[in-house]
Amino acid sequence: MIDQLWFHPPLAIARLGRSSVPCDNYHWGQSDLSPRGSGKTTVVPAATLDLAEDGTLTERMPTKVQFKDADGWRPVCPYFELHASWTSGGNRRTGPLTAAVLKEFGLSPADLRWRVAVANLKAYHYTQAPGDRIEAHAEMQGDDHSPHALDGASPEGVDRPLVPVGAKLPLGSVQLPAPSAALPELRLRFTPGSGAVYGPTDLVTRAEGTDYELPPQRLILNRHAVWCGFPLQNTSDDPRTVPGGLFAGAERARDPESLGMVDDVCDGTVVVTLPGGPKATARIVVSPPDFAPDRRPFISLADGLADRVQRAEVRDPAYLADEQLTVLEIRDLFERVLETMGNVNVDVQNERVGRPMEVPEGLTSVLLELTDRGRRRHRRYVVLEVLEDLLREQPDLIRRVVREPVPDEPAWDSRMPVAMRGADGSALHLTRRQYDLLVGWARTLRENTEAGS
Repeated sequence: MIDQLWFHPPLAIARLGRSSVPCDNYHWGQSDLSPRGSGKTTVVPAATLDLAEDGTLTERMPTKVQFKDADGWRPVCPYFELHASWTSGGNRRTGPLTAAVLKEFGLSPADLRWRVAVANLKAYHYTQAPGDRIEAHAEMQGDDHSPHALDGASPEGVDRPLVPVGAKLPLGSVQLPAPSAALPELRLRFTPGSGAVYGPTDLVTRAEGTDYELPPQRLILNRHAVWCGFPLQNTSDDPRTVPGGLFAGAERARDPESLGMVDDVCDGTVVVTLPGGPKATARIVVSPPDFAPDRRPFISLADGLADRVQRAEVRDPAYLADEQLTVLEIRDLFERVLETMGNVNVDVQNERVGRPMEVPEGLTSVLLELTDRGRRRHRRYVVLEVLEDLLREQPDLIRRVVREPVPDEPAWDSRMPVAMRGADGSALHLTRRQYDLLVGWARTLRENTEAGS
């Protein structure tokens, strides 16, 4: 019997895009750290699955990675592959679920029930008015391989619905590929929206004196909804308004109020069930197009999750004693720091947050002195031998120049990461796990140094 179902991956992030062609698959290659190299991370094409309108799935190997085309950003459309565990012939097995496995138990893909539910709750987050919820769902049998649109609408029967009855706000689509001999696994593909913004029918009047302008076909929202004209004061005692400036209309100096605009970003779940049997759930998150898809942030979603469940391991001497494991993690962190430096104008950010870093005297030919200095120094630190020598000579360096993730620490100073803001509006810092790993690694370097050297 099949006793367990799960998705791989259990969480995926889709990216909006106006192009009708999904972004090809790719993975991170080795950083170009040669003497005359760029210092940037490289991206390498990987096997990509193409899904046709009739559900036919084919695999190909791209020759290059293209993030944009003439129509705009290419969307990232993740697949969710269904896995299972089952007992057959007295043996317990696990792996991708296929039609052949289902057939062993008198089942077929048609017996699976799929349900995708997504929602855009940005307006509802502010107003708490049920009519400002935008929700969509699609239900499919496992042998239905046609695309299903996720048409966002306000809940039925609510007062002052943001999306009026009869209108729809597209939040993407889903499709089940047809399994084949070459690709027998059961999957679902999620395609996000295009990155469009929608407004109320009277937006032209509401937005008078601003730069907001939308095509008439996207002025579909109910001008009487709570979100349209909702007063929003950026006050510290209202967590809904932090950080500020997240809504169209906030830039108005007096009595800022929402212009009633909403985008097609959403979050949700993918659920599949067997009749009378187990079910699996995965989560889908939709994000804007990445302004630098070939760079990685030094604090990722994975870092945040690891900080929640694996924080203690970096304080274990045995973990730090595993040099290969620790060094790989430290090198990866500093490579990502270098990539971030390649995207940040440190001089502008320094001015923006009150100049916590003093601009050094340098060559007058260098236009952005802080930015140039930061990039040159971090380019050296990805060569760990250089960083190791520096930490042996200055054992307190990490504690002195890297901001510790402690509440009520000074918000803006010259410690790293400098001039970068966290989600709460205060100065950005590493996760506690990252910081403790750095401190522990620097300590072991000093402990392993020959006396008197």
